[in-house]
Amino acid sequence: MEKLKKLPFKVLFYFGFTIVIIFLGLSYWQLSSYYEDTSNLESLTKYENLLKISIPDVNNLSEFQYVQIDNNISILHTWLLRSRVHNGQNGYNRIDLISDSYSNYMVVNRGWVPLNFDLNSIDKFQDFKYIGKLMVYDTQTVGQDDVPKSDYIFRIDKLFIENEKNISLPKFYITLTEECGKNIECINLTEPYDAPHLSYAFQWLFFAICLTIVILRKNKLI
Repeated sequence: MEKLKKLPFKVLFYFGFTIVIIFLGLSYWQLSSYYEDTSNLESLTKYENLLKISIPDVNNLSEFQYVQIDNNISILHTWLLRSRVHNGQNGYNRIDLISDSYSNYMVVNRGWVPLNFDLNSIDKFQDFKYIGKLMVYDTQTVGQDDVPKSDYIFRIDKLFIENEKNISLPKFYITLTEECGKNIECINLTEPYDAPHLSYAFQWLFFAICLTIVILRKNKLI
C-alpha cells in the first residue's frame, strides 16, 4: 500500500486499470458470444429426427428443433420483413401468420422474396409443407418501430403480432428450410453466425495487455 501511495501517475493507475477491467469484460463477452454461436451453429446444422407435430406441440419443444407442422393449415396474413439481402440482391423475408383447423396460430418465416414481390399473388389456401427449424422471436431494440395495419415489419416481434391480430402465439416461430414455395428462396440459417467474435475477443485482450504495460511502466512498477 505504501508503494501505491507514492505512484507518480496515480490517476493513470486507477483510471487505467478501470479501463483494463472494461476491456477484459468486453473480451469475455465476445468469447462467450463465440461459444454461444458455435453451439447454435451446431444445432442449426443438425437435421436428423424430423418431428411431425401440431402447432400446440411447439410449446413443449426447444429452439432449433427440426419439425414438420401438420397439414390443414391456412394462411391468415402475410408481412414482408424489411431489408433482407440474398446473393447481393435486396428484398424481404416473407412472414406468414398461419392457423390450423382448431384456431391455433403460428408465425412462419417462409424465405427470401425480391423487392417486386406481389402480396396479392399469394394463394392462402395452397397446400404447403411446413418443414424447418424452431426459432426464438426477435427482441425489441432501439430503432424503427413496426407500424400497425402495415404489410411491412422490421422484426418478427411476438408481442407486436399478438396485439396486432389479437391472438396468442407459441413460444417459437418456424423458419422453413425446404420446400419454401414457388419463387421463394429458403434462408441459409448459418449466415447470422459468421460474426468474428473470437478475433474481437483477442483484440480486446490485446488492448488490455498493452494498456496494463503502459500503466506499469509509467509508474515504474516494471
